[in-house]
Amino acid sequence: MKPYDHWRDQARRLLEPLAVLMRPGRADLPLAGRASDHDAQADRLESFARPLFLAALYLQSEPEPGAGAFREKIAAWFRAGLILGADPASSESWGPDASYHQHHVEMGLMALALQLAPAQLWTPLDADERACVAAWFATARGGGIVNNNHLFMSVHILEFLGAAGHAHRTDRAVITAHLDQLETMHRGGGWFEDGINQAFDHYNAYAFHFYGLLWAHLHGDREPVRATRWRAWARLFLADYQHFFAASGEHPAFGRSITYRFNAIAPFGLAALADCADLPPGRMRRLCTRNLDFFLSKPIATMQGCLAAGFTDVWPDIVEPYSCAASPYWCAKGFTPLLLPSDHPFWTVEEAPLPSEAPGGFVRVMRVPGLIARGLPDGEVELLNAGSMVSSTQLRYGPWKWSKLSYRTGAGFCYAFPEGSCWSPDGALLQTLDDGRVFGRHSTVAVELADDHLGFACNLGFKTGQVNTAVETFVFWRQGWLFQLHRYEARQPVVLRLGGFALPLADGNVRLDEAEDYIAAWSSDGRATALQVLGGTPAEARWDNRLSAVEPRRHVLAPFHATPVFQTARHAGPGWIAALSWTGRDRAAARPWRLLSGDEGHWRLDHPELGAWEIDHWSLPMHAPQPVELAPVL
Repeated sequence: MKPYDHWRDQARRLLEPLAVLMRPGRADLPLAGRASDHDAQADRLESFARPLFLAALYLQSEPEPGAGAFREKIAAWFRAGLILGADPASSESWGPDASYHQHHVEMGLMALALQLAPAQLWTPLDADERACVAAWFATARGGGIVNNNHLFMSVHILEFLGAAGHAHRTDRAVITAHLDQLETMHRGGGWFEDGINQAFDHYNAYAFHFYGLLWAHLHGDREPVRATRWRAWARLFLADYQHFFAASGEHPAFGRSITYRFNAIAPFGLAALADCADLPPGRMRRLCTRNLDFFLSKPIATMQGCLAAGFTDVWPDIVEPYSCAASPYWCAKGFTPLLLPSDHPFWTVEEAPLPSEAPGGFVRVMRVPGLIARGLPDGEVELLNAGSMVSSTQLRYGPWKWSKLSYRTGAGFCYAFPEGSCWSPDGALLQTLDDGRVFGRHSTVAVELADDHLGFACNLGFKTGQVNTAVETFVFWRQGWLFQLHRYEARQPVVLRLGGFALPLADGNVRLDEAEDYIAAWSSDGRATALQVLGGTPAEARWDNRLSAVEPRRHVLAPFHATPVFQTARHAGPGWIAALSWTGRDRAAARPWRLLSGDEGHWRLDHPELGAWEIDHWSLPMHAPQPVELAPVL
């Protein structure tokens, strides 16, 4: 099958179970799933708006043979629903937008859908119907908007109203003000810090660059200098962002809204449309297709056949409070390549390898967000996080989404419950206070970013009770291993826990190996996790596991997990912990390391499979190796 046809067919397959749910006289879809913390009207609109965008991309694509009836069915239902939902006198009315309401977000996406497929969704409406719909969109004028990527929604709503002949004299000033404010969030190199959220994550791709490139495509002729600026930022961003994708197509679960899945590929098709990417079109297609097919090959559907909350499977607890049953359809943005004609080089040239397919892997330093992307020999990729912080506003979404040392494909990470008050120990240094509260890293500053290591300064604590443990962390890597050194000063008594990678498990069957300073877990499918303490504050082995259905699930990729942990005794004052963490499938590589010498600023390690590893860094303390014989991994 030709690549274009494959993509168009995948879009249709996602629409077919939605079409079954379309009822005459309705302006929403009865999708099974939990409600959001907004309101019922917001959830109703979301069930219409997000599938509408998917339908728009499909409807404007080149028709496949025999698809006329199906295409007209869904187009007619969305047109009728648009009129019903916009009519304040209708029992199906969605109601007006309001300050800081979720309607604003969904209306922005709908405005884009109507502009991308006008022949199917907008121009068939008569003048009175268009006026009714425009009046509903106009309820977004003047509303309060969260100071982050949401500002783009008013831009697209007001631009749509202007293009449809329903502009207001003040609209242009608002559009300019909001675009100007969004541009203050650009921190350099094509990277945006998401307003009050203060995070660098996938929202750069499926919010800032998605909305920015679409604005430039649809309305950039009005402000060509600004449009050129946004295209240039996308060019810089994608040069980094291509390194987020494993050879399988998977990208690391990282940041909020993980359930959007292949939404992560949203900007590539738009960049090809704007000719603003320095990447070979065959590489972009290979990356996008592999990411799309990676997720659509997984069990991610509800009993209705519609997309379910989750990442690689169905897991309702993965979603944030603002999400509802329709939220996974934000992934529709991933189908933007369908805006390209079938004879575009994106579809026709030979595929080119991804960076993750390069022999021996890669290292990509991204200084602005404080991230390092690393390709592993087995094709997986890892994001090492020194700069994306857990801001005070993000605590309610779960600090574990930004506070890990590593976010690696195939490995994933663990949630903690209840959200906003718990921290999961995998891939992190945590402290427990005498009153039982647990804290991990919040705000963080990258202090060193290099091809062979990173460093950051942070604090484990909070304002309530003046909890304060200062930490400086440095991380080095060798194939699947991370060497981590944490130097800290606890200004109150604490118990510290250092966790390795959380091993995803399909069931509770796991082999646990323990030695004095080394612990490991092996799954039945051959993947493993290992954690080895080399020195510093004495710590004892512990486990953070879910091996039965009695406890709630916490792992992003699987229903069960096993995480190796080392835990200190209660203490205060300065200290340090040096450790090695690993995950992968190579049993020989999983064997423990031996510390040959530990001079100040220079440590020498040796591994039976990987050989010598010498680490030179000013942070390394003097540490005499102990004559301990570690048990081999069987």
